[in-house]
Amino acid sequence: MVERPTRRGSTYPSARRLRARVRRQRAQRGRSLSLETLYVLVLTVAMAVALAGPRLGLALWPAQPAASADRVAVLLLLAGGAAGLVLLLRGLGPLFLSRDELTWLLPAPIPRRGLLLPALIRALTIGAIAGSVLALVGAARLAARPIAGADLAGWLSVGAAGGVLLALLAVAAQRGPGYWRWLDGSLPAILVVLGAAALLARVHPLPAPAAGAPPPLPVTIGVVAVTAALTALAVRGLARLPDARLYEPSATVGSYLDAAYAVEPSFLTDLRERRYWRRRALRTRPLLPRRRWLVPVQQDLLVLRRRGWRVAWLLAVTPLPALLTAGPRWLPALALVVGAGTAGGVTLDALRRDAAHPALLRLLGLTGRRAVTLRSIVPILLATVWSGLAVALLGLLGGLPPGPWWALGLAFGPTAAMLAVRRARAGQIDNALPLIDTPMGAIAPGPLMWLTNGADVLLFAVPTLFALLAPVSPAWGWVGAQVVLSALALAGYLNFGVDRRRPQV
Repeated sequence: MVERPTRRGSTYPSARRLRARVRRQRAQRGRSLSLETLYVLVLTVAMAVALAGPRLGLALWPAQPAASADRVAVLLLLAGGAAGLVLLLRGLGPLFLSRDELTWLLPAPIPRRGLLLPALIRALTIGAIAGSVLALVGAARLAARPIAGADLAGWLSVGAAGGVLLALLAVAAQRGPGYWRWLDGSLPAILVVLGAAALLARVHPLPAPAAGAPPPLPVTIGVVAVTAALTALAVRGLARLPDARLYEPSATVGSYLDAAYAVEPSFLTDLRERRYWRRRALRTRPLLPRRRWLVPVQQDLLVLRRRGWRVAWLLAVTPLPALLTAGPRWLPALALVVGAGTAGGVTLDALRRDAAHPALLRLLGLTGRRAVTLRSIVPILLATVWSGLAVALLGLLGGLPPGPWWALGLAFGPTAAMLAVRRARAGQIDNALPLIDTPMGAIAPGPLMWLTNGADVLLFAVPTLFALLAPVSPAWGWVGAQVVLSALALAGYLNFGVDRRRPQV
């Protein structure tokens, strides 16, 4: 859209003056950011850094750089992180406006460049921060020890400039999605190829660069200069951004912020699912009406077929725990728990819909326990297959002691599926609980209970987690113990965690 010309003799207010006026009105009404809120935010960040900063720094910054066999894998993972940053920015827009600006300022006769400049600065800041983090991780794994402050500043400068370039690429893709459609289709494939290459580098070590200093100073200056020139071109092109490219990202980010403001993250899952199915053209598929008790399973299989891309993604990231063995010991275990739980949650949106609208269960004559049991069949299969493959690759490539790791992963799958089922049935946050007084102030227990819901299921995964964290060589007795604990987790939750009479799940 071309910037609206101003008539001679008339002065239109700038976007900055309008925003300043809105801020003054909000301050007069008591809706601005108070000093007390700012103090609490700063104190929370300072306490988090003081408590977890030193330990996390020692875990992420080892005393020696990565071995020669792992440097290629580190470089490929950094490239995967850059591709993931572009995907994240594309999901956010990356240019979006608030609802007030979208409703009142976008149709107003004000300069378009001044209106969209804060959104561009926000996107470039996200890219610079993410690029700096990737550069810091690269320096921690690749830089020679000891590293000087000037060398670390060079790493961070190149990383920040690279993140800004990736953000500018996402901005260009938002301006003309028809010309950049190949980007959205190729980035997932690029991530899969990079992961496979990193896995191949762990199996067959390739010639890797030696640990050394950051790029030379002329290269750093050149990258920063090119980034500044492209940023100036992007600022100049803001006046030609069409309005249609701003509505959907602004509405999506606004809904995310509403969920964060209302402390209700369960809305995000429903929003993401509605957004996904709204973009697809579906055809009716008949089910088997004579087997009414199998209707939930048939529906889950149909959803799994229609979401084949997610299954492909899950299969592609099975080597992730094996690739993370170069970091702290808890990192592969965490990746295993998160990955298996994510695999088990592919079809669990139907379980949330059953809880919100139990009419179908009444028509089918299903009780709550039977409905949850039937809805858990497909998640158990998915989590078992994923964890079996992931732990098998972890045992082969992760430098673990020999043992039946694949069997231990298969035995761990049902426990991860129960974790996903409990997370899906978590419901909304209970904000009516009384506050807990601590020396740092009052804490609302509702969000903490929602975040930790289902974590107690990991008590039934002690053999697997202990074998990964120790690490020890698991015998078949460990596998048998994990099978028994997984069976106890399934039976205990389905018998005591679900009402067997009511149709609600």
